This record gives sequence, structure tokens and C-alpha cells, in this order.
Amino acid sequence: MLKIVQIYHKQVQVSSHTKASSISNVIQRETNSSKIDLQIAQPLFQSRTSSYYPHLPIHIYNQNLSSLRNRSKLILIGNGFFGDESWGLNTKTGTSTELMKQLSCPYLGNYCDITTDKNRFSEADAIIYHMRDKIDRRQAEQNRRPHQRFVFALWESPLNSPNIKSYNKFFNWTMTYRFQSHVVTSYYSANAYIHTSSDYYRYLLEENTAKNLNLNLRKVNHQLSDETLTNKNLGTAAALISNCGAKSGRLAFIRRLQRHMDVKVYGRCGDQCPENVDCREFIAKRYYFFLSFENSLCTDYATEKFFSVLEHPIVPVVYGHTDYSTFIPSSGFINVNKFSNFTALAQYLKKVRYDKEKYLSYFSWKKDYVWGVSQFFTPICDVCLRLHLDSTPNVIDDIDAWWNANTCQEPKLWRW
Repeated sequence: MLKIVQIYHKQVQVSSHTKASSISNVIQRETNSSKIDLQIAQPLFQSRTSSYYPHLPIHIYNQNLSSLRNRSKLILIGNGFFGDESWGLNTKTGTSTELMKQLSCPYLGNYCDITTDKNRFSEADAIIYHMRDKIDRRQAEQNRRPHQRFVFALWESPLNSPNIKSYNKFFNWTMTYRFQSHVVTSYYSANAYIHTSSDYYRYLLEENTAKNLNLNLRKVNHQLSDETLTNKNLGTAAALISNCGAKSGRLAFIRRLQRHMDVKVYGRCGDQCPENVDCREFIAKRYYFFLSFENSLCTDYATEKFFSVLEHPIVPVVYGHTDYSTFIPSSGFINVNKFSNFTALAQYLKKVRYDKEKYLSYFSWKKDYVWGVSQFFTPICDVCLRLHLDSTPNVIDDIDAWWNANTCQEPKLWRW
């Protein structure tokens, strides 16, 4: 029997750059056959709706992959990740099982291997290129094989991305935070959480015990004590910002908001946190709201500004161009786009601060979740499974248009 299940994003429209982009790496199939026919399985490789947050195609798991008897697929890391040629993986000496274990999907160890050895270019099934690092176009074009998938990997917003026009017709798949990517690599992966009633969580517990994964699964305190609330004595809201020239205009937004309420800015654009302390933790313990304001207002762009504070005892106030209710229930955050002006936003934040019951309600969703189920590059597991299950021919004709056209908004700056 084969059963593969994945938590994934809710239904999305088919992307203009390829019909295959709506395929979200999700299969739920049971068969009594000892060998699965991948040609039959392929049509099942499509979007479905999950009952749990987050609705993202990040976690793949199985109960029995023994029926996948195809040869192991080879994934080549084609260039560095901000200079790191190994992308933080032990690709030099690690076995395929060890590498997949490092990615939090050891059950795929027999089905994919990962390498940074460019001498194996011709035998690779997928080559992943990070668009912020140098790409050896000559090697790629001279040694490319028809079956290979060139994967466009990017985590920056279009406003902070390099010129990619020359890569039209170069890539086959996309691997970004965008929900219409072939492989969705949300910043969520580094701070992943999962519902304790989900099949995936139960499977993780079994794998953690059976294969000694050493997962750091952890619960978050969703019931803040009176002592915790008392220690929030430095003010109402704070932000942690290092990019002072962000195109979202977030600093200008905060300056206007400061006319109506107390807001403290930390980081390069404000005061420094005490030495030898985690700045987010410092803020979370001493303020009621964390201003999770993105540097760009671009489609689906939500970063660690949001995800990294979810484990902390503080309520995120979000400012971005994505549906945050994709990631957590809407009862867990405050969206500035729901307000018509600075006065209304400030009044609401101050009201919630002094309404203990209302404030604590923003944490109740966490009671059924655990953190620590993946790491930043866990979506490479999705690349692995997709290589086995999606042989649909695909070339992205205009990657520049898909990535850049009509994807970013102008900053919001209310008049009062």
C-alpha cells in the first residue's frame, strides 16, 4: 500500500506561465499493487484542501514507499546560497539517507540523493539555481539533458531581485515563496508548526522514535500568566528593523503611527537590544505587539518578520501583501489593512492591550500545535517527490513576467 500525504496551500488559480504550476506536490493514494505505475499516479499530483494550518505544500510524508521502485533521483545544487555552496547541507560526506534526515524527510532517503559536485551535472535529474548567486550558464547550456529540470529558486521579493529577463525559456520549475510556484518554499519552513491531530504529526512521532531523528518538537505556551503580562512594561508595540530604506515604506508608516501611540523601533534603524540576548525574545517579553512589517509589499511575501515571532508571547501586527490566514487563523494576528487610518489602528491596539481576555484570545490557536517539524530547505523534499511523480514536459517561457509583472504594491500611508 502506498499513501503519501502533504499539507499544502488551498486552491490557487492556474499560473499563466504553466498549467503545471497549479500542481502542488500533493498525493493521497492507496493501492494494493506491489508496484505503483507512475503514469497512473501522475494525474493525482494536484491541489487539494487541507483541514489544518498552514495550508502550504511543505511537508510530504509516507507510510510505505517500497512500491516506488524507480531509480533514485539526483538533485544537484547548481550554485551557492549567498556564497554557501552546500546550502548548509553535509553534501560532501553525508549519505542520501543522512541528507534527507537533515532535511526532515528521511523516508525519501532511498529515492533521492543531493550533491554539489558539478562533475555530476549530466547525471542530475534536477539542478537547483539560487538566483542571487552566480550561475554558470555555459556549463548549463553545454551539458543540459532533455530530462533534466532546471529549478528557479528565489526567496527575495521582486523588488530586491536581480534582472532575470535573460532566463526566459531556461527554467522548468519554480521554487519560491509564491503560492503558485511548483515547489512552495515559504519562510514558514524554518519555523514550521503542525496541528497535533494531523496525520503528519502522528507520523513524525513514529519516525522520530523509530529512526532517532532528534527532532526538537516543542509546544508553545498559549496561556500567558499574569507574571508574563506584568513583565510587558516597556510599551505597547515594537518593531525590529535593519533595512531602513525598505520599499514598503514601513519606517514612514511607523513614524506616523507613533503620533497616536507608543511604538519602539529596535535594530539598525532604531535602538539596540541589550548585548547577548535574542532581540525578538527581548521584545516579546516586554511589549504586547510585534510589528511584523515586510520590506516589500509583494504577492505572497511573508518572511521571518512574521513566522519567527509565532513561538513568542507576543501578538504579531502584520503589514504585507499576502493572505496571512493561509498560515495561521485570523484570530492569531492583527492586519493593518483592516483599518482605515492610523487613529483607528492605534485605538484598537491600545484597547486590546488593556483588555486581558481579548489579548489572550490571540494565543488560543497555539494550543493544538507543535513547532520544530522542518528546516528552511525542507521543501527540497518536495523537489525529490515531484521528480518521481511529475514527468510533465514544461518550459517557463517568460519567467520575468511571472516573477515581476503586477506582483508588488505601492506603500500604504494613510493621510491621518
